Amino acid sequence: MSAVDAEGRSLLVGACGAANVLNLPSYLQTLRQVPGLRVKVIMTPTATRFVPVRTVRLVSDAVFCDGEDNFEPGHARLADWADLFIVLPATAHVLAQAAQGYAGSLLTATLLAYEGSVIFFPSMNAAMWRKPAVQRNVAQLAADRHRIAGPVMTQCWEIDEDGMRPGLGLPSPSQVAAIIKDIVTTPGMDPGQGGEES
Repeated sequence: MSAVDAEGRSLLVGACGAANVLNLPSYLQTLRQVPGLRVKVIMTPTATRFVPVRTVRLVSDAVFCDGEDNFEPGHARLADWADLFIVLPATAHVLAQAAQGYAGSLLTATLLAYEGSVIFFPSMNAAMWRKPAVQRNVAQLAADRHRIAGPVMTQCWEIDEDGMRPGLGLPSPSQVAAIIKDIVTTPGMDPGQGGEES
């Protein structure tokens, strides 16, 4: 991959309030290593309670949240800015909102305004992931030409149990960066290609 392959490409990252959002700075640092890729972040209110906005601003081009930043640039302009849109981590709550077309937050309004395919990286415990309601939402998102990447089996921090345990988590930062590199460096590749990945 040459340094100009991703020149000028714009990645919008939606970050939700799952425990895995604690690792968001590591993912952003790795994504910023894709040559020429610009990265902006939308954080849900719950995500900002896990990771301070000022921390995320250190490893991205800009961060936007509900509240004072909601109207500038606003959901329509953020959606128009993005060449590629991912949600990492994606909670069951936001998967449901996206599948049903809700627009009650800056993130979900931007998802609704975005005209391309979105890549969702789900993060929840295995019992939640297996629920028929969650799987119906995943199937609807795939039918709408979005892509579901994972979740994958890994060691996860379980907040309720106050410790690490095998569970469903996110792909590694390098794996996520590789997915993004493939898309931004392959002419005409649709992020929605491939559908659900389990």
